Amino acid sequence: MENNKYTPKKISEEKLIFSIPLYQRLFEWEEKQIVQLLNDLKNAFEKDQNNPYYLGLLTVYNQKSVLDLVDGQQRFTVLMLLGIVLRDKYEEWNKFLIVNDSNLARQLTRLTFFAREKDKNYLKRKLDKESINEHEYENKKMKYGIDLIEKFITNFDDYEKIKMFSIYIFEKLTFFISFLPDKYELQDLNRYFEAMNATGRGLEKHEILKVELLRKVQKKENIGVYTKIWNLVSDMNKLLISQYDKNNLHAALQNINNTDELLKIFKIVENDKENNNTIIKSIKEINASNNRPIQQSKAVGVRAILSFSEFLLHVLWLQVAGKEKKDFFNVQKLLETFSNFLNEEIDNFFINLLKFRIIFDYFIVRISNDDSFNTSYILEFDNDKNSDERKKIIQYMSMLYVSTSMDIWLPFILNFVKDNPQNITVEVFLEKMKTFDNKERQGRTNISLKYGEIDRYWFWRLDYYLWENELIKDKKDDAILKYSFKSNRSIEHIHPQDQTNNEQWTTEQIHSFGNLAMISSSFNSTQKNDNVHIKFARIKEQCERNAIESLKMYEIFKEYKDESNWNIKNANDHAEKMIDVLMKSFPKSDEYSEIYDALEEQKKLLKT
Repeated sequence: MENNKYTPKKISEEKLIFSIPLYQRLFEWEEKQIVQLLNDLKNAFEKDQNNPYYLGLLTVYNQKSVLDLVDGQQRFTVLMLLGIVLRDKYEEWNKFLIVNDSNLARQLTRLTFFAREKDKNYLKRKLDKESINEHEYENKKMKYGIDLIEKFITNFDDYEKIKMFSIYIFEKLTFFISFLPDKYELQDLNRYFEAMNATGRGLEKHEILKVELLRKVQKKENIGVYTKIWNLVSDMNKLLISQYDKNNLHAALQNINNTDELLKIFKIVENDKENNNTIIKSIKEINASNNRPIQQSKAVGVRAILSFSEFLLHVLWLQVAGKEKKDFFNVQKLLETFSNFLNEEIDNFFINLLKFRIIFDYFIVRISNDDSFNTSYILEFDNDKNSDERKKIIQYMSMLYVSTSMDIWLPFILNFVKDNPQNITVEVFLEKMKTFDNKERQGRTNISLKYGEIDRYWFWRLDYYLWENELIKDKKDDAILKYSFKSNRSIEHIHPQDQTNNEQWTTEQIHSFGNLAMISSSFNSTQKNDNVHIKFARIKEQCERNAIESLKMYEIFKEYKDESNWNIKNANDHAEKMIDVLMKSFPKSDEYSEIYDALEEQKKLLKT
């Protein structure tokens, strides 16, 4: 196995060239996966620069001159994007990105695409450092990945540390390469690929778990029932019961704690011979699916907010509540976590899968993307009505989704509904969700709204209440009401850090809450150190498209209009108004007095 261990340095030395076959989907990693990888690399680098960081397994098929990436193209593409950013910090990366073919006296790119000329040419131009104008093809996912990596690198203290980090990845980022047999035919490769998902983690992880759990159930006569439940709930993007099937939906919710009735509704019967005869008895009997893996990416259409593996861990957590949360929800350790925490009541786990999946479908928002990849959220709960309270539920839950780890709030909602299935109105649901979130803040009263210290949650919470306050006005601003929450994490300075106007702001004033907004990394890279006039023009353009990235920034634009009005006094006035919105978002009671005091202290700091 040691011979199959590779780093970017070793790949450079062996002059291997990789190709992404036509049956592979394009690069789909988003901010969550890229930032997670970068953070893991940084943590490994800071812990011990001599230890390798293992990226996993790449599966390839030798096509003589190139290696087809049958599995692992997402990770390898990220490696290329890392090299594009880091080569200016450590020039050896150029040897990884470009292969010098001495036989043909030409240069080849390390990664190429079969029958995808646009993407191949785009990557080639990035490697050649050629500029790409607005009329030319641009792979938006790759560009976004590059922007994220560049932004991440700016968090390092100094240039020397960036260089050492670049060397560490080049020499220590390690993965194994598995070579498929040469005798494989095209249909074999296609079949093999079907067993892989977009992130490079084998689908067999939860399939293996399925087999292991079924082998351990006590009521062997119910194996067919449990198998059918598992198969039914595993497609997270498809509703178990359509909203139009109101009778069955109502019956399922009313009988959420009545197992026998639930099984009847879904026509799942005990002693199901058909299912029992098709049970997989061992891991080696797992077959590849005939369907393409479901993309957990920003695909057009509707999708769940979490994967099936994540859902499995949430159901497990609800069943064994009270255990240590650290690393519990890590899908990479799915099998290990189940082995540690589920050795009893395995039969109940299958029933809980069905119960919580019904609740999840009806009470948890789903993500919807249109042809332009604009994000919105939809909710099945109370779908016949279009009340303001229901709109608030959608917005508040989507705010929690982008701002707070799901393992904090999702188990609470699922458990609350399970315990109160018959008496939940939109008003009760919204109140419970807000109360839970407010109480989560009670233990976090060491509040700072200063750049570099602020918890990004406060930007998202502020945007929600700016939206909600607009909802109750007589004359409503359509640009605000159409605002949709996104996983923006880049903090923007309205008055630029690189000062170019006559009024010189102190560092404290530039970094104060009034001068900050939270936007996407791509929009931030567009803004750079542009002056306020240009920034306001971009915000205006967002308003015209109903694509505002920050309601806090929009409030600045509405009130101050242009650069000449944006000064230190107005920034402080704006900050006070926004802090007042945050204070009023909590109930006025002794229970939240510490939060009020902490936010009031932030207002006082503005005056000093």
